[in-house]
Amino acid sequence: MRALEFLAPAAVGRGWLWLTLGGALLMPYMILGGLLYGWNDATAQAAGGIFHPGVFLATLPFIVLTAPFLPVGPVERSAARTLLRLDLPDPPRAESWNTRWRAGLGFAFHVAVGGIVAGMSLATVPFSLYLALHGAGFVEDLGLVEPAWLTRYGLLTGPAMLVTLWIVTAAVAAAAKPVERRLLGPGDRDRRLLAEEENARLAARNRIATELHDSVGHALSAVAVQAEAASLLVEEDPEFTRRALAAMRDKATGALKELDAAIGVLRNGERDAPAADVGLSGLDDLIASSGVAVDLEASGDLDAVPRAVSREAYRILQESLTNVLRHADRAEAAVRIDAEADRLGLAVESPCSNRTAPRAGGAGIIGIGERAALLGGSADAGRDGGQWVVTAELPWERP
Repeated sequence: MRALEFLAPAAVGRGWLWLTLGGALLMPYMILGGLLYGWNDATAQAAGGIFHPGVFLATLPFIVLTAPFLPVGPVERSAARTLLRLDLPDPPRAESWNTRWRAGLGFAFHVAVGGIVAGMSLATVPFSLYLALHGAGFVEDLGLVEPAWLTRYGLLTGPAMLVTLWIVTAAVAAAAKPVERRLLGPGDRDRRLLAEEENARLAARNRIATELHDSVGHALSAVAVQAEAASLLVEEDPEFTRRALAAMRDKATGALKELDAAIGVLRNGERDAPAADVGLSGLDDLIASSGVAVDLEASGDLDAVPRAVSREAYRILQESLTNVLRHADRAEAAVRIDAEADRLGLAVESPCSNRTAPRAGGAGIIGIGERAALLGGSADAGRDGGQWVVTAELPWERP
């Protein structure tokens, strides 16, 4: 029975509305054509010209040529989605001329078939009513219909014409669906642009996820360590407990701000995720609030490191110190930073002889590698004797 679904009343009703809409959109062109047709005597001939087959055929090329310059695409896609039940994606932001031309052809096809079916409806419905009423004896034969058997058997021919109109409407609407899907759907270039836009959105969301993992994850790890230490020393060292609680408050506040910013980007649907304003200039604060005893050794001019490299280096160090809190034998690490003329070297070593080291395929380790690769560099993490070592090389082009 699925093969006959196009004859269902709901489907035929929506198809008839779509076709009638096409006929309505055709009327301004037909009126203009009728005026040109009756140029010599517009008062007498323009009305007849509106319904002249030659005028109808002559307007179609004009519609095809002008439609790409009119905003017909959104109207056609909305009508096709609502009335033909077509699943049509919106075109990319940079709508191409190919998309406009195809939408123009879809519009021309719509008004052409819609004009024909709408005209048939205008003629068939009252004529069928006349035939049925004549067949029932309610009206006399006006002698306007040939052959005569049409009126003689009006009780049969009247409903038969309505059934025929029903079937024609259903068939035309069903046949129009693949045509409109082809003309109004995305072309090859549109699919490529849509894929690029989707990739950009996914990249932005992935970057947000990475930022949240590094910043919020680091903050929560530090808060957990400080809370554990404060709980052990709450009676012996109240002053330390007070400082630990203050540090936990500051960490949680900063994490909430970054979380709010990320949620705002997701809620507003922005394509580009704003990068947090962090860098090696905040290295001392990062170490002080990390909860890790850090032995820092830095060489070179860190202020001369480009902003993008500085930001990614900060996040790599932040994630590395977070892993120290989570996995190292003791919350201590040796950090080496080597800034040269065109590269930045990072190394973080922590003891891990007694506990399970971070998984090489964990989100943090993967994020470190992605940040280094983003700058054309490399990163590595693994066990070296009794130490867990994270290294990264971040190059940049000289100005």
